[in-house]
Amino acid sequence: SYPGRSYCGTPDYKCQHCGAIFWLRERVRSDSSVRDGRVVYNNCCKGGKVRIPPFRPRPQPLASLARYDGDARSNKFMKNIRQYNCLFAFTSMGAKIDRSMNDGRGPPVFKISGQVHHRIGSLLPSDGSPPKFIQLYIYDTANEVRNRLHALNPEERPCEPLDPKIVEGFAKMLDDHNPFAKQFRKARDRLAEHGDEDFVVRIVGAREGGPVQYNLPTTDQLAMLVVGDFTLDTFKRDIVIQARDGGLQQISTLHPYNLPTTDQLAMLVVGDFTLDTFKRDIVIQARDGGLQQISTLHPAFMALQYPLLFPFGEPGFQPDQPNPWLCYGALSSQAKVDARACIDENRLWYIIKNQKKTRLENMAGITDAVGRGCVDGSEIGKPTVLPASHTGGRRYMIQNYHDTIAICRVYGPPDFFVTFTCNPKWVEISEAIACEPGQKATDRADVVVRVYHMKLEELMQDVRDGTAFGPVIAVLHTVEFQKRGLPHAHIILWVAQDTSQPSPAFIDKFISAEIPDPDEDPLGYALVAEHMIHGPCGPGYETCPCMKNGKCSKKFPKAFQEETILDEGGFAVYKRPNNG
Repeated sequence: SYPGRSYCGTPDYKCQHCGAIFWLRERVRSDSSVRDGRVVYNNCCKGGKVRIPPFRPRPQPLASLARYDGDARSNKFMKNIRQYNCLFAFTSMGAKIDRSMNDGRGPPVFKISGQVHHRIGSLLPSDGSPPKFIQLYIYDTANEVRNRLHALNPEERPCEPLDPKIVEGFAKMLDDHNPFAKQFRKARDRLAEHGDEDFVVRIVGAREGGPVQYNLPTTDQLAMLVVGDFTLDTFKRDIVIQARDGGLQQISTLHPYNLPTTDQLAMLVVGDFTLDTFKRDIVIQARDGGLQQISTLHPAFMALQYPLLFPFGEPGFQPDQPNPWLCYGALSSQAKVDARACIDENRLWYIIKNQKKTRLENMAGITDAVGRGCVDGSEIGKPTVLPASHTGGRRYMIQNYHDTIAICRVYGPPDFFVTFTCNPKWVEISEAIACEPGQKATDRADVVVRVYHMKLEELMQDVRDGTAFGPVIAVLHTVEFQKRGLPHAHIILWVAQDTSQPSPAFIDKFISAEIPDPDEDPLGYALVAEHMIHGPCGPGYETCPCMKNGKCSKKFPKAFQEETILDEGGFAVYKRPNNG
């Protein structure tokens, strides 16, 4: 009801090809005509070029437990969903995880530093050690629930104990629906019948030159229990798990599922073989296999690590194929970070493999090396150049910096520095997540980012056409993400008006450090009171984040100021009158 307030409406529009839901402002404006009823989107299926079947309904008990609006048992499960997933993960995850942010003062965050590794071991533990991960599907399954609860890493254990009945229910669910679990149960039975027989479980990899298929394969197409002789060409791109002495192998996220039947996805192989036989597959031995690293380009990569997200063994991330929807609270946050690491690794590998195609005319090798402090030839090595097209790389940052400085050289220093922050309580966000009761904005980063992008584009349009600050001659902006995941933009702009000698009246026209009058500007008053009032801090509030050495590091409370002035350094001291 506030006049002129930005509102993008509700996501009531659907792609005519795949049915994906959009806001009207997300349409392709050049190809759409609202008057003719033709609204075109290309952020989903690229205009019908990519066709993906709908995801299958979640099996029980996952469907009843993974709910944001469930009962007390469901709420407890959602709080510990990462731990429950870890109980059934086929692979282990290695990364430098930053746990310092989860101090209880904000939504949970999964943050890593550096590279992520996923490893898979042999089917049976060695040297009498307790079973972990994939071994829990094979070894001592008579005491499976107890073994799984004891296998949790101390750092992953929740404050409250996990429910053994939920663990038992998930074990049965995966046995009934997950192709990997089925094949590893077959391996268990095979070991029980033929304990001395050599075999491997093979998780099939990519076929060179094979087309990308979006239809989900059958169970037999994911993993196979292979017994008998085989040739080197048989298992070049599959995941093979040996029974003994297998070591650790890395799983590629490029592993596709364009295969035939269930037994063709994983096999128990019995007979002689070498590890070179299974270059692109994941091969799991029965005993003494050790750990092998799984490539992030293997399609089974995500399904092995997140069995609760992929209960049917669906393919995870791979080039030209999207991830399934993720609505599982903290587990979704972990999977999104993991998937982003896969994407970045895939991009970096492409750059490494295509160095000859990178333009290096501006590289003076010896000069650059000396400039970095290399004085010995052995220190130089073989360089790998990140092109300017790689977002976040050194050349990317330098190129954007030079573009900005070129604008400053022509127009001088910028006149305005504007920060535009996302508000998770925007009406559009609340309406979009209302489709699944109980969700919060922190559970749907995709909705938050899409709404923010629409509003940022609206703001930039107001800036460019002169509505916000008058006629503008240049504008630049960059988007960053805060520690808790909300985006914000920093905008600098040059106006046509001469601002070399700004007056207090000119500053007060755009900037106010006062609380708006609730009668004249009720919405402004409500927003400032909710989002822009600092504190409380000071004596009695020593735990406030801004408190340093007993004082507010932001220097609040500020002194009263009757009129806006410019101090000796040229900085504005904004008007803060003592008017109550």
